[in-house]
Amino acid sequence: MRRVYRTRPIAHVLLATVVWIHGSPEMATAESRATCHSQESQDEPEEKRPPKLAAWPKPKSPSELKDQVARLRQERSKDLAAEAQLALTAMGSSAAPLLIRSLGKEKGKAAGERIRFALASILDQQHSRLIAESFDNKSLEIRVWALITVSRTPDLGLQETIKGHWKTLTRRGDKAEEIERYAAGLCLLSVQDTQGLEPVVSATLSHWKQRAPEIRSVLDGLRSPTLDKALEEHLKAEDRKMKSAALRLIAAGGTRATLSAVAPFLDSGNPTLRVDAINACRVLVSGEAPRERIPVFEAIELAKAWKARL
Repeated sequence: MRRVYRTRPIAHVLLATVVWIHGSPEMATAESRATCHSQESQDEPEEKRPPKLAAWPKPKSPSELKDQVARLRQERSKDLAAEAQLALTAMGSSAAPLLIRSLGKEKGKAAGERIRFALASILDQQHSRLIAESFDNKSLEIRVWALITVSRTPDLGLQETIKGHWKTLTRRGDKAEEIERYAAGLCLLSVQDTQGLEPVVSATLSHWKQRAPEIRSVLDGLRSPTLDKALEEHLKAEDRKMKSAALRLIAAGGTRATLSAVAPFLDSGNPTLRVDAINACRVLVSGEAPRERIPVFEAIELAKAWKARL
């Protein structure tokens, strides 16, 4: 059953904001996204989900909203920005349209992350259709944000919209930005269309260190037999790097049904493939986080242990 993502209680946002104040913006990126979406996810029948919104709520005070967004974007005081974050969270999704427009204008990396953090704290599956309206925005930053955000809250009702956007990118050919193809790929996978796997595999091959937290957090909510089958096909590739990418994505978005295909790689003579197979077992069997580095001799022993366990 697919996972549903809900807006988090303000106390949780406060805790995450405190973490952000005392950490680096780069650390906050992964922390905020994982916390906002993964930790609060839960299975829920379709009929029990709140209805999709057809329009954004109106802010009670547009001037106050404008002031708080300005405070959020400023770089002078982290405390001031954190207070703005809490104020915007309290305003709820009525703050989203201005925050989205601000994301397209913002040039500062840290401020952009704060805007994404604020949006993550006020949006959930009810807003997926409204967010999808930004797929055609003139701003690449907004388009990529919208595609990835929708991929986190799977909505089969958007299947044709997402496929239509993918066709547009396909027609652009090499003119389409790689990051937008990747984001659209995640979005396609969220509606059970495995066309999306190709750009996600490409991103795994080229930008794994940078995008691993995001790929893992999105694919964790998309595990299915359909995705299993597509990932297992990539394990049959001759190229070692492609096999490694497939194993990493199986850990991110596969199910235990893939373990029989993963197990042979525990005997691989290639240290990278062996570690990738160990990590897939860690995630799928034990629910443990993957380890980025495992010493060679430890990996050999772990592989033996996993073979015996499987």
